[in-house]
Amino acid sequence: MIANRNINLISDPESWQQNAHAEIMAVIIKNKDQITYKALAATANMTGPHKIHRLTSWLEQLMAEDQHNDQPLRAAVVISKASGGLPAPGFFDKAKELGLDFETTDRRASYETYLQTVYASISEL
Repeated sequence: MIANRNINLISDPESWQQNAHAEIMAVIIKNKDQITYKALAATANMTGPHKIHRLTSWLEQLMAEDQHNDQPLRAAVVISKASGGLPAPGFFDKAKELGLDFETTDRRASYETYLQTVYASISEL
Protein backbone atom coordinates (compact mmCIF):
# COMPACT_ATOMS: atom_id res chain seq x y z
CA MET A 1 0.00 0.00 0.00
CA ILE A 2 1.26 3.46 -0.85
CA ALA A 3 1.35 6.04 1.88
CA ASN A 4 2.50 9.44 0.69
CA ARG A 5 4.16 9.96 -2.69
CA ASN A 6 5.74 12.97 -4.23
CA ILE A 7 3.65 13.89 -7.24
CA ASN A 8 3.08 17.31 -8.71
CA LEU A 9 0.79 18.59 -6.00
CA ILE A 10 -0.91 21.94 -6.01
CA SER A 11 -0.32 23.77 -2.75
CA ASP A 12 -3.57 25.78 -2.84
CA PRO A 13 -5.75 24.47 0.02
CA GLU A 14 -8.82 24.61 -2.24
CA SER A 15 -7.24 22.25 -4.76
CA TRP A 16 -7.09 19.11 -2.62
CA GLN A 17 -9.58 17.40 -4.95
CA GLN A 18 -7.18 17.83 -7.88
CA ASN A 19 -4.36 16.46 -5.73
CA ALA A 20 -6.46 13.48 -4.63
CA HIS A 21 -7.52 12.79 -8.21
CA ALA A 22 -3.91 12.97 -9.40
CA GLU A 23 -2.83 10.55 -6.67
CA ILE A 24 -5.58 8.06 -7.47
CA MET A 25 -5.01 8.16 -11.22
CA ALA A 26 -1.29 8.78 -11.61
CA VAL A 27 -0.03 6.62 -8.79
CA ILE A 28 -2.46 4.27 -7.12
CA ILE A 29 -4.35 2.76 -10.07
CA LYS A 30 -1.35 2.86 -12.38
CA ASN A 31 0.70 0.91 -9.81
CA LYS A 32 -2.20 -1.44 -9.03
CA ASP A 33 -2.13 -0.35 -5.42
CA GLN A 34 -4.47 0.87 -2.70
CA ILE A 35 -4.36 3.81 -0.31
CA THR A 36 -6.10 4.50 3.00
CA TYR A 37 -8.50 7.39 3.41
CA LYS A 38 -6.10 8.99 5.88
CA ALA A 39 -3.08 8.67 3.57
CA LEU A 40 -5.04 10.06 0.62
CA ALA A 41 -6.17 13.05 2.70
CA ALA A 42 -2.55 13.70 3.69
CA THR A 43 -1.23 13.23 0.15
CA ALA A 44 -3.90 15.58 -1.21
CA ASN A 45 -2.74 18.25 1.27
CA MET A 46 -6.18 18.51 2.84
CA THR A 47 -6.41 21.04 5.63
CA GLY A 48 -9.07 21.96 8.14
CA PRO A 49 -11.56 19.89 10.08
CA HIS A 50 -13.51 16.83 8.96
CA LYS A 51 -10.95 15.75 6.36
CA ILE A 52 -12.16 12.17 6.05
CA HIS A 53 -15.81 13.22 5.83
CA ARG A 54 -15.01 15.74 3.08
CA LEU A 55 -12.85 13.16 1.31
CA THR A 56 -15.54 10.48 1.38
CA SER A 57 -18.15 12.96 0.13
CA TRP A 58 -15.86 13.80 -2.79
CA LEU A 59 -15.20 10.08 -3.43
CA GLU A 60 -18.96 9.46 -3.60
CA GLN A 61 -19.24 12.23 -6.21
CA LEU A 62 -16.39 10.61 -8.12
CA MET A 63 -18.20 7.26 -7.96
CA ALA A 64 -21.37 8.82 -9.40
CA GLU A 65 -19.32 10.45 -12.17
CA ASP A 66 -17.59 7.16 -12.98
CA GLN A 67 -20.88 5.26 -13.07
CA HIS A 68 -22.45 7.94 -15.28
CA ASN A 69 -19.50 7.60 -17.68
CA ASP A 70 -19.65 3.78 -17.64
CA GLN A 71 -16.22 3.62 -15.98
CA PRO A 72 -15.08 1.43 -13.09
CA LEU A 73 -15.34 3.15 -9.73
CA ARG A 74 -11.91 4.62 -9.07
CA ALA A 75 -12.80 5.11 -5.41
CA ALA A 76 -12.47 1.34 -5.00
CA VAL A 77 -8.72 1.80 -4.48
CA VAL A 78 -9.29 3.83 -1.31
CA ILE A 79 -9.51 1.54 1.70
CA SER A 80 -10.21 1.73 5.39
CA LYS A 81 -7.55 0.60 7.81
CA ALA A 82 -10.37 -0.57 10.08
CA SER A 83 -11.97 -2.68 7.33
CA GLY A 84 -8.99 -4.95 6.77
CA GLY A 85 -8.09 -3.84 3.26
CA LEU A 86 -11.61 -3.09 2.06
CA PRO A 87 -13.19 0.31 1.48
CA ALA A 88 -15.36 1.69 4.28
CA PRO A 89 -19.01 0.55 4.40
CA GLY A 90 -20.09 3.84 2.78
CA PHE A 91 -18.34 2.80 -0.43
CA PHE A 92 -20.43 -0.36 -0.64
CA ASP A 93 -23.61 1.56 0.20
CA LYS A 94 -22.95 4.11 -2.55
CA ALA A 95 -21.95 1.38 -5.02
CA LYS A 96 -25.24 -0.40 -4.35
CA GLU A 97 -27.13 2.87 -4.81
CA LEU A 98 -25.39 3.18 -8.20
CA GLY A 99 -26.40 -0.37 -9.17
CA LEU A 100 -23.23 -2.26 -8.29
CA ASP A 101 -23.83 -4.90 -5.65
CA PHE A 102 -20.93 -6.46 -3.76
CA GLU A 103 -23.30 -8.34 -1.47
CA THR A 104 -22.46 -11.82 -2.66
CA THR A 105 -21.57 -14.79 -0.49
CA ASP A 106 -18.04 -13.36 -0.28
CA ARG A 107 -17.83 -9.57 -0.30
CA ARG A 108 -14.03 -9.62 -0.21
CA ALA A 109 -13.74 -11.90 -3.25
CA SER A 110 -16.29 -9.82 -5.15
CA TYR A 111 -14.40 -6.64 -4.26
CA GLU A 112 -11.01 -8.14 -5.22
CA THR A 113 -12.39 -9.15 -8.62
CA TYR A 114 -13.81 -5.67 -9.14
CA LEU A 115 -10.51 -4.09 -8.11
CA GLN A 116 -8.79 -5.89 -10.97
CA THR A 117 -11.31 -4.25 -13.33
CA VAL A 118 -10.35 -0.86 -11.93
CA TYR A 119 -6.64 -1.57 -12.43
CA ALA A 120 -7.25 -2.77 -15.99
CA SER A 121 -9.14 0.43 -16.77
CA ILE A 122 -6.10 2.69 -16.47
CA SER A 123 -5.20 2.12 -20.10
CA GLU A 124 -8.69 3.20 -21.09
CA LEU A 125 -8.79 6.43 -19.08
